[in-house]
Amino acid sequence: MNAARPSRFERIALEVQDAEDVQRSLHVFQIAYGLDFATYHLALTIVDIVDTPYVRTTYNASWVSRYLLRDYVKIDPVLREGLVRQLPFDWRDVDIPQTAHEFLLDAQDHGVGANGYSIPIVDKSRRALLSLNSRQAGDEWSATVAQYRDEWVELAFLIHHKAIFELHGEHDPVPQLSTRELQCLHWSALGKDSVDIAVILKLSEHTTRAYIKSARNKLGGGSITYTIARAMQLRLIQPFGNTPN
Repeated sequence: MNAARPSRFERIALEVQDAEDVQRSLHVFQIAYGLDFATYHLALTIVDIVDTPYVRTTYNASWVSRYLLRDYVKIDPVLREGLVRQLPFDWRDVDIPQTAHEFLLDAQDHGVGANGYSIPIVDKSRRALLSLNSRQAGDEWSATVAQYRDEWVELAFLIHHKAIFELHGEHDPVPQLSTRELQCLHWSALGKDSVDIAVILKLSEHTTRAYIKSARNKLGGGSITYTIARAMQLRLIQPFGNTPN
């Protein structure tokens, strides 16, 4: 009996996965869905290259050069929104500040479509964004998004994992800590001992010590001071920011 043929989406996913690199994956994605451009942006936060952007895009070279030369990254409203939002969003839902109007006109003059859809990705201490751009008219674009957005989210994560592998191979430098481990390190960084943390998190002191020990092991096995410093360097905790959920 013949096996069932893969669906159209499954074929696209395989092509994206099997592409030789992220750049080629974006081209596959763009062509498969009739898009004009696709861009993947990763905000790196590992120790030796903190906040160095990793970007792959299918935009034409002239626009990429202009974007870089004019330092548009500082005012690009889609990028700014995308690196703080949690959920996918249509570009029409983004509030455009006055300072970005000239940037958007310049983008359209260089062939960038007026419509787009962006998918934020939160992975450990990293933030990534897959943005899709189209010259389709509003109603047509709305229909396209409604039809394919669930598929796009799945493909976004495929591309993200491909980018991490492209950068680091099998040795991802950012360890995976649990929420409780992060919470214990957060309060440790604020000067709380295991007794205090146990009360704050409503855990036993024994359990709290176990979480701290586990976090220390994942971050290299050093002292608690070293562990906290390491976690802060990797942006796993921000003691004077939000408490991990």
